[in-house]
Amino acid sequence: MSNIPIVEPFCVSDTFVTGAGPLQFMGDNLRLTLFVAQRFSYDGDSDGPENAVVAKLVGSRSDMLQIAAAIVRGCNAEGTPLEKVTESFVDFLEAPKGRH
Repeated sequence: MSNIPIVEPFCVSDTFVTGAGPLQFMGDNLRLTLFVAQRFSYDGDSDGPENAVVAKLVGSRSDMLQIAAAIVRGCNAEGTPLEKVTESFVDFLEAPKGRH
């Protein structure tokens, strides 16, 4: 990431997420759809779980890889060995569909 200052000219709310859908590739860009798991539905089936979309991020493949690398580095900030962070990240990505 660059050393350019980050500014917030207006209040941007935090968005809580519990998972991500499949990446959608669009030429040199990709879309990452983020969701939150919930047990409420608008179609009348209030007992079934569903994933409600809360954000869609679109960016270049290069920028998205840099963001992913920053997340992995941030997870390592607590002193966890990098190989353990990487292993956990890969385990998460390869987990059964229902787990995330």
